[in-house]
Amino acid sequence: MSRIVRYRETSAMQKAHKRFERYHLFSEVAETLNFAKAAENLGISRSYLSTQINTLEKELAVSLLIRTTRHVKLTAAGHQVLQKMRQINASVASLEKGLNQVTTDVTGLISITAPMMFSQRYLLPLCDSFRQQHPGVQFDIDIGYQPQNLASSRFDFAIRATNTPPDNMVARKLLHYQHICCASPEYIAKNGRPMQPHDLTHHSCLSDPNLTLWSFQQGGENREIATQGALSINDNMMLVQAAVQGQGIIKLPDFLLNPLIAQGQLVQVLTEFVTLSRDIYLLYPQQSNRSAKLQTFIEHATQFMTQQARIHG
Repeated sequence: MSRIVRYRETSAMQKAHKRFERYHLFSEVAETLNFAKAAENLGISRSYLSTQINTLEKELAVSLLIRTTRHVKLTAAGHQVLQKMRQINASVASLEKGLNQVTTDVTGLISITAPMMFSQRYLLPLCDSFRQQHPGVQFDIDIGYQPQNLASSRFDFAIRATNTPPDNMVARKLLHYQHICCASPEYIAKNGRPMQPHDLTHHSCLSDPNLTLWSFQQGGENREIATQGALSINDNMMLVQAAVQGQGIIKLPDFLLNPLIAQGQLVQVLTEFVTLSRDIYLLYPQQSNRSAKLQTFIEHATQFMTQQARIHG
């Protein structure tokens, strides 16, 4: 008799576990409204994901999604389930972060989401310098630009370039930067130096294919120049490499180009014209009891970036 009871209890637990898994899978689909993207994020096949969502709808006897060949929409019930799952995910994240705060040791994992250019220029040396002082820390770094709800996501910090940091987050300013135009000495010797933004229409301007409209300011006047060039690349490091090789003019953040200017590999042009400027912030949730690990990293990151600004001017 006891074996039958234990079997029934185990079976019930397995069903409950499977049901919760399906809720989790549904929440990913509901957040993305895209089965292919959700399956990729979850690391599972699209067919398995679709089967589990269908099973969940049958178990609940209610439709959660409206599917067409091109779009996925939530039903009223789907919206209700999504809101509850967001609350559950936020509670789990809060629980895990709370448990992490009981230790005063600067050890464990720090998760950061940051943009590509800042990561290439500063984040790796920043993390390395921190680990030299605290070797018990590991870093999980995500290169991305999407807004993150740090209260419910796995990330401890987000590094973002913005002039309007979110009000619901603590924002520690790390860096101020602006875009500058540069070319190699060889390119300038061969093609001449542009003196006005309009001169760029006669030059090879290298940029992301979606960022070919370059903006400038002088004396309160805005100018937008439609540029074109021999190369369009959606990778900034490759753009820099092409400019160093003399293939054209680039417009990118000064913190990325200043080292190459100092080495003589690039020359800044159009210095009298102001371009896009922004601040880069370290963002994190407001917490009354923050772990020693996270608080120490905040202080270290601020000091590190202050030193970098002093060194590179």
